[in-house]
Amino acid sequence: MSNPAPDTVVLVSDTHFRLEETAADSPRLARFLAFLEACRGVDSLVLLGDIFDFWFDYPHFRLRGYDDLLDALDALHRAGTRIEFVGGNHDIWAAAFLHRRYGSDPEGRPLHLEQGGRRIVLDHGDGLLARDYLYKTFRWIVRRRAGILLAKSLHPELLYAFSRWLSGTSRRATRHEAGEIERLARLYLARAPRDWDLKIIGHLHLPLQVRLGEQELAVLGCWLGGEEGYAVLRGGRVALCDFRRDPSPRAVTV
Repeated sequence: MSNPAPDTVVLVSDTHFRLEETAADSPRLARFLAFLEACRGVDSLVLLGDIFDFWFDYPHFRLRGYDDLLDALDALHRAGTRIEFVGGNHDIWAAAFLHRRYGSDPEGRPLHLEQGGRRIVLDHGDGLLARDYLYKTFRWIVRRRAGILLAKSLHPELLYAFSRWLSGTSRRATRHEAGEIERLARLYLARAPRDWDLKIIGHLHLPLQVRLGEQELAVLGCWLGGEEGYAVLRGGRVALCDFRRDPSPRAVTV
């Protein structure tokens, strides 16, 4: 069942901020905090997964980190922007915490909206295309209760070390891969169910829009390799943006 969407929705994904900030991360985080400040006044901000490179809530404590990022989200929320969260393969376990903080979906599930007469799905996108066999397996583990229980049985340092290894697979898509990703996107659209008109995802780290018939797949850019990708959804249409070129999400023409 789809719900009416706010007038202006800003979406961002795949920032992959780490618990332990490095000197290389500081300028990138500062730019993202500026992006959040620029989002003040929009109706809704959707964190479309892998905002956090690692997140896990143990029963009695949360791993420390992300304070500056959470403070900026708090300020945006207090200013009247609704914050939604769709879990990615790196941060699905943040869903319950963000639900308590912002009222987003407690399980980080995909969002279904109606806007401009179009049925819209907002999903992280891991496991969507054929190239994602590894992520399909990992996604199945992290989204099952058995996977959560297994993670809780591990020492935090072991779990964090595993996350650091996994984060090594998170990188910007290369130009060589772009053509293959577009081919797989078109193949996906050819086989997709007809119960949606527009699907917006992240995960692939490559800004891309593909249309086949009445259906459209839009992929957000990432915040790696100097890119600062986001999207604006308004009136059932989506514009893929980069904060370097489009510093005011509210002013983006869709």
